[in-house]
Amino acid sequence: MRLSDVTVEVRTKNLERAGLIRPEDLDLAVSDVFNNVGTWTIKLPSEHPLAGVLRTPGAGIIVTGPTDVLMSGPVITPENAATATDPAGTLTITGVSDMILLADTLAWPDPANPDPTRQTVAYDTRTGPVETLMHQYVAVNLGPAAPPVRRTAALPAAVVLGVDGGRGPIVTKSARFPVLGHLLAELATVAELGFRMVQRGDRIVFETYPVVDRSRLVRLDIRNSTLAGHKVATSPPRVTHVLVAGQDEGVQRQFVLRTNPAAAAAEVAWGRRIERFVDQRNTDNLTELEQAGDEVLADEGFAALAVQAVPAEDSSMPFGPSWGLGDKVTVVVEDQELSSTVTGYTLKADRDGFRLGALIGDTTGFDPQTALAKRVTSVETRVSQLERNAESNPAGLRIIPSGSLAGDAGPEHYPPGETLMYLSPAVAEAGNWHFRNTWGYVRTTGDGGNDVYQTFATISPGPGQRTEYWIRSANAPAGWSPWRQIVMHDEID
Repeated sequence: MRLSDVTVEVRTKNLERAGLIRPEDLDLAVSDVFNNVGTWTIKLPSEHPLAGVLRTPGAGIIVTGPTDVLMSGPVITPENAATATDPAGTLTITGVSDMILLADTLAWPDPANPDPTRQTVAYDTRTGPVETLMHQYVAVNLGPAAPPVRRTAALPAAVVLGVDGGRGPIVTKSARFPVLGHLLAELATVAELGFRMVQRGDRIVFETYPVVDRSRLVRLDIRNSTLAGHKVATSPPRVTHVLVAGQDEGVQRQFVLRTNPAAAAAEVAWGRRIERFVDQRNTDNLTELEQAGDEVLADEGFAALAVQAVPAEDSSMPFGPSWGLGDKVTVVVEDQELSSTVTGYTLKADRDGFRLGALIGDTTGFDPQTALAKRVTSVETRVSQLERNAESNPAGLRIIPSGSLAGDAGPEHYPPGETLMYLSPAVAEAGNWHFRNTWGYVRTTGDGGNDVYQTFATISPGPGQRTEYWIRSANAPAGWSPWRQIVMHDEID
């Protein structure tokens, strides 16, 4: 890739193209990360014709390479610096990739309902091919099927979906307010898929693509002039056995132990059994528990290879046309072939020319600060999951808002544990409850979908009047049984 192969366009808040930065004015640095948010920086004279656009909140850029769009994304920080020798100043604009939309969005339990106080289900649970689930979660939380108030404020119809190839194994995934990008990354790991958000035309497209194994064709080696330089490090796996904990407590709690051949081989090679505890109290589904463990192993359960590689400018296997982000390639070091995934790249384009560096494997081993940041992110994700699921089995009775659930709402719509909901005659009528012209309380006990029972007790209007008791039960697949009156008794003064 040469400097002339890269074009940078400036876009407005409404995704309209405002102009092109000429190559002689270009001072660009781009760092992209596989299945994560990338960053970019541009420096321009403050008097540049496009400087005013880039200072506007919501503006951004589109970076295009020789074959496709490399990155697009919004401005985060415009900064102007002036000196006595440069009184007009230089504008430094920092931004991120459009993947930030996935980091800004949560996956709601009931994504069709934009009111968080009236969510009718505890989890958005879906089953299907991995790639299809990824597209579905984006569609209902951010894309065309999401409520208008939850879409991008500047351009509500901006996010559209690319092609869904239905790739990956059939899995089950439950969402309860996780960061959408994290949810997609977990799914992509078990199916060897990549995903990205990139502007095409006047829309931002969510795209998925398979990780391509090019390790037999792309062999980067200083001796064959495909590399100008490299830095290589190897390290043991971060986990070889994952203990996944499901629901219940104490000795009754569900536990699943997971490993895989790659983790087992790394354990033998490095002589270390490395265990990890994963809290998955949000589900009692065995398949989901196993999948949670497999996701951790797919991400960390192997001997890590870290390579910082600088491809040669005249390489016969150039970055972009021959290999790219997410592909598996081979790097030859001291006559030893090491294969791993291209996890990131950094490119710089300015008046001194074009430079590119590729990151292969887990490169946190090169930088203690990067490694620390990754661990902090992991801890924040786990704490957030605990916070989201802390109410999954609350102690004691839980009051839910009057009328928040209709009489024909399925048992899976009720949260686990015991809940109490007040019904007035008007609320009962509006909610299509079995009871009319009476006041009472609905008490529900269950595990969030299976083996649920429900009672209704009327509120006696006064002494000498009778209190009525009704009961029904349900299982999520079968639905509710008919209401049955169980007892009557006279009130005592």
